[in-house]
Amino acid sequence: MEYAEQESETAIANYDADYLLLQAVVNLDPVNLRIGYEILGADNGRYGFSTPLSTLHAHNGWADTFLATPAQGLTDTYLNLSGSMLGGNWSIIFHDFNAEDSTATIDDLGRELDLQFLYPVSDNLSLGIKYASYSNGDAGSSKADVDKFWLWLTATF
Repeated sequence: MEYAEQESETAIANYDADYLLLQAVVNLDPVNLRIGYEILGADNGRYGFSTPLSTLHAHNGWADTFLATPAQGLTDTYLNLSGSMLGGNWSIIFHDFNAEDSTATIDDLGRELDLQFLYPVSDNLSLGIKYASYSNGDAGSSKADVDKFWLWLTATF
């Protein structure tokens, strides 16, 4: 469990937003299961919890739809399955995004499926493939459907 609070009381901005992460991990050899519930809070739809020195790519979907928290906040309920297969490691992650602010006119912020496979070619060379597919929720959220694909080779010395 993680919790944080952001607040500001200046002439320019006055806000208060919370962050909460709850996770459960179950190892079902050979598959690992992670269930999570993350809230990036909102201050009555005026401000979304901000993480300016981090990337939300690793946390709120690889399609990068939520690199900044929307003003109505973000609730991310996710399921992560991972394991080993064919000498490599795989991950399947499903996200269900909703607005944190219950007064927001936009509630459904969409869903995303993320897939990844990492394969060690040799001791110092690995191959990776990753795919993200985001489907928009409520039309007023100004989010578009997104599909992204990555293929990379990593060498270590």
